[in-house]
Amino acid sequence: MKSIPRDNRSGLEWRLSPSRLVAWGALGVLLAFACFYNLENYPIIWWDEAIFSETAANLSQTGRYAFTIQSPDQLSDLDYRISVGPAVILPVALAYRLQGVNVINGRLVAVAYLLLAMLALYRVARSLCGSATALLSVVLALLGTDVLYWGRSVMGDVPALALFLCSLGCLFHGLDSDSGLSFLGGGLCLGLAFTAKEFYAAAFLPALMGLAYQERADRSRLGKRLGLFCLGLSMPLLAYLALKIAVLGSFSRAIHHFWQQKMLLRHEFFTPLTLGRFYSESFAYLLGHPLFWLGILGGYCLGQRDGLSPRFFLWLANFLLWTLIYLTAVYWYRFALPALFLACPAAAYLLRRAFARMVSVLPHRLGQSFVAVALGGFLLLWYPPAGVEVLGAMVSCRSSPPERLKAFLHDHVAVDCLIETPEYELAFLDDEHRFHLMPEFYFVESDAERLVLLNPRPTKYDFEKTGADILILGSFGKSIFRQVYPPGQVARNWKKIAQVDFYEVYVRRGREHYLARKRNPQLSRTLGPGSPKPESSPLSDVQDYPFYF
Repeated sequence: MKSIPRDNRSGLEWRLSPSRLVAWGALGVLLAFACFYNLENYPIIWWDEAIFSETAANLSQTGRYAFTIQSPDQLSDLDYRISVGPAVILPVALAYRLQGVNVINGRLVAVAYLLLAMLALYRVARSLCGSATALLSVVLALLGTDVLYWGRSVMGDVPALALFLCSLGCLFHGLDSDSGLSFLGGGLCLGLAFTAKEFYAAAFLPALMGLAYQERADRSRLGKRLGLFCLGLSMPLLAYLALKIAVLGSFSRAIHHFWQQKMLLRHEFFTPLTLGRFYSESFAYLLGHPLFWLGILGGYCLGQRDGLSPRFFLWLANFLLWTLIYLTAVYWYRFALPALFLACPAAAYLLRRAFARMVSVLPHRLGQSFVAVALGGFLLLWYPPAGVEVLGAMVSCRSSPPERLKAFLHDHVAVDCLIETPEYELAFLDDEHRFHLMPEFYFVESDAERLVLLNPRPTKYDFEKTGADILILGSFGKSIFRQVYPPGQVARNWKKIAQVDFYEVYVRRGREHYLARKRNPQLSRTLGPGSPKPESSPLSDVQDYPFYF
């Protein structure tokens, strides 16, 4: 195996290098700002995050691993909509138990996983390309992808990515040092990644291929390494299975639950097998992303430098796998994060190599500085500013529409009313009112032309039969779930009484007398910026109604 060139300075000299200390300091400040600034308001809590946050809240408050059907106490144990596993739910529930249930406490756990993802990426990139290149790869991932958006939310994608990268780093170390603990740790981290997001089970195949390639001439060593890896992998999986058995009551029910959930969610991945089609949007996003092509070119250069070394083989197998998975999956951008993160070390290596080649022909420092500025300017113009856009939105977001709606409900809606909504975040944020949440529907197809939903129940869901007094429709209810809440039916049977940001609040016609007459004249000035006068407030369209909620 060819050795990978290392920095020829000692560790002490590297640590004392002023330029690298400045680089580390700048990156640390950027990461701290990007992870923690305005964490409560941005991103705005939404449908998926609300499912996982509400599940963790139920676990911390009632001891049940369940999602809410109707608050406060009608719950569904291990609901199929809980598509993240205990590696996410359990630490968030612990944070809620220790610090209280609110948005920011759950997101602090998410941010911890985001920081772990960046550290694990640095570790993987350093194994492949050296320390300076690893630092650049973290910058490319931070600024060139939308990992900040997903990583600041209680979601499963970034935690699973972080644990997967930890597994890859352990395997790299094991291939170098022949450390049994590294292979055990690699399996353990991959198992934890599975318990965060189950499709990361696919990463077992490249790991198996990498180990087989490394030890193709020694089957006994292969068996030992593979045994340690599988031992580590099995521990989180068995714990996850034990949790399902404890919640559902039997092994057969746990297996049935796993299979049924995969059948309901299978259209998110390998759509050619389930839908008979590819999503052109997936190809357009990944193949149009400069980081992806920089990774391909950088991977070619790494292959030329190192040959097909075990580490390069393992990196390449994973990069190809996650590229294939995204190209055959639904086009949601967060599913492209594994492929883009794996592209970062190779892309950083290519950029550093290009910079070194250009400055090598320029003897003067002024020329080298010019090349650095020119290359940086080129990247600013050509490289996608996804991370910069997230940072800009994070700074400009000053309040939370769901929190403003919560304030509206507190001042205008009687607590004994039943509220029907598909906006799950409201049940998580508001413990004062009773919410009946729309039951599960699953995406079959989703693109600009059409949206197909799968109803797992034998009968059509009729939201009119829930007995709700209030209906609230937000961004999901007015778009994706229009077929569940048809606008014509809503207009016939419900009266719009207010709009708070993108939320529309309706009262069932004929039910006004069930509600308390409550009005807070100051509320119109607290619902958001830009409405200092009562006549221009979001409540100006309810002045003709006899009741104010």
